[in-house]
Amino acid sequence: MEERRSWIVFLIVGIIIGSIIGGMFGTYLVFSNSKMFPWANKISTAQTSQTSQVSISTNIVEIESQVEKVVDAISPAVVRIVSTQQITSPFFFQTIPQTGLGSGVIIGQDGLILTNNHVIEDASDIEVTVSNGKTYKGKVLGTDSVSDLALIKIEADNLPYASLGNSSNVKVGQFIIAIGNPYGLDHTVTVGVVSAVERNIDTGSKTMYGVIQTDAAINPGNSGGPLVDLTGNVIGINTMIYSDAQGLGFAVSSNTCKKVIDNLLTTGKVQWPYLGVQVSTMTEQIANENGLPYLEGAYVVEVQQLSPAARAGVKNGDIITAIDSKKIMTADELVSVIRSHNVGDTITLEIVRGTKSNVITTQATLGSQS
Repeated sequence: MEERRSWIVFLIVGIIIGSIIGGMFGTYLVFSNSKMFPWANKISTAQTSQTSQVSISTNIVEIESQVEKVVDAISPAVVRIVSTQQITSPFFFQTIPQTGLGSGVIIGQDGLILTNNHVIEDASDIEVTVSNGKTYKGKVLGTDSVSDLALIKIEADNLPYASLGNSSNVKVGQFIIAIGNPYGLDHTVTVGVVSAVERNIDTGSKTMYGVIQTDAAINPGNSGGPLVDLTGNVIGINTMIYSDAQGLGFAVSSNTCKKVIDNLLTTGKVQWPYLGVQVSTMTEQIANENGLPYLEGAYVVEVQQLSPAARAGVKNGDIITAIDSKKIMTADELVSVIRSHNVGDTITLEIVRGTKSNVITTQATLGSQS
């Protein structure tokens, strides 16, 4: 009986040892001959994906560190702006002061500040508080209601300032940072991504062209504050939100800012070029309804009388397909190209009229938008 039990124990131990050795040998055989065992690649892929997840986490840490560096560098250049307007009371017909709160960003160490026009519009008094708590009286150097931008100046030297980047390099999906004073909460930082570029937004009273859309939280008081990329360059000035939506904020692009700043500092006013056409993006429906060929471009709905377009011979129903050899695919693209020029510039229009074979080239000298 004892001998039989010993034999059984030895048999079980042998089976276990044999299984372990067989398993190790089998695993080696499978992974060293993956072509014979294709399912082994799936295991290898799963292991690789786990490794990439670790890499992504490391990148997130790097992004967080970069955000911190940018905030430390740019926040000292962000200011708080309190404007006072004199309004007439509807009850007592007396003039009473009303204050508004906004933000701005210092763009010159001599106290030059960029903000929104609506932040300081009709202000009788402007107070600017810098990052160290000092308050200065602000002087308006110039405003532009079309772009909703304004330049103000404070009497101070050696101030921290931010630099304007090139908004034409901004890509949808890239990380950005908004800094401002929403609801009086100084130097609030929010982070998001660029949701869209070159948006044309109807505000009800006007259209804002070529703005940057972002999902970074922007609230009342953020207006005039900078939208910054992860290199520390200001790519836009926060200007508005859609009050009935979440994650829909808009900023005036830095390239528009540069143009406005240059005009205000040199001439004291901003002149925006115009061609004098009302256009729509060409669609198959427009083509079918008007008996036209369908091709990408800007369909001319109406030509203003005595406008640069009228003098250049542009007619209703034309399809503008290129400006200065740059292909035009939408109405928004046409507007953006026109606004990138200056008043008095001569541009070459490529137009299709009636049929695809009837291509017309003409020149127009851009006028000034009143």
